[in-house]
Amino acid sequence: MTPTGLHETGGSIASDVYSNSIYGFSIKIPPGWVVLPSREPKVATQDAALLKAAQISRPLLVITENAPLKKSNQRKNIQIIATRMRAASGPTAAQDYLAYSQKTVKEKGMDVEYLGDPQEVTVNGQTLWKLASNEPSNGVVQHVEQYVITHESILLQFFLVSPDEAGLKQLEPSIQSLEFKATAPKTVTKGSAKKTKATPPSNSKTQSSDSKPQ
Repeated sequence: MTPTGLHETGGSIASDVYSNSIYGFSIKIPPGWVVLPSREPKVATQDAALLKAAQISRPLLVITENAPLKKSNQRKNIQIIATRMRAASGPTAAQDYLAYSQKTVKEKGMDVEYLGDPQEVTVNGQTLWKLASNEPSNGVVQHVEQYVITHESILLQFFLVSPDEAGLKQLEPSIQSLEFKATAPKTVTKGSAKKTKATPPSNSKTQSSDSKPQ
């Protein structure tokens, strides 16, 4: 069996809950999904160059639906990436990171469609910044929701990825289950950015930035 590398990055899975002892959080994962072996992630939002130039990133979890008859880019997946910034992050680092990603993608003419600006969301009392996008992957448009939160010099990114919008909705309960320990990272609103409270989606479907739609 190919090692998943979960323990090397502080991760473990029990009763469909992924927990990380190093970064102090837990999140529910869809039952029956498959953990992919640890490897250099394909970055959603095509930020790989940006990340590698300024920070050190490592994949904590890459998990995909157990659908062997589907191609990899036709399966829903969830990715979690930890990025150690070169300097301690400020209170608006998560929002700034997403805004900078948007700017970089636009300047480089990358084939990514951002659906609006970063939005502040609240999940179990924690503030995260969310950015949605559509990205092509081998002929299939991937629908991506990227959630970012920072703590000191660590930036955590959670990606929900699906080949269709319905599947993305099905993955949102996972991000709603995200919980941090008492020392959880928090961020502060910057400027007049929109603030929304994440609410459980109605029944409907679900790789950072060092990961990309598979």
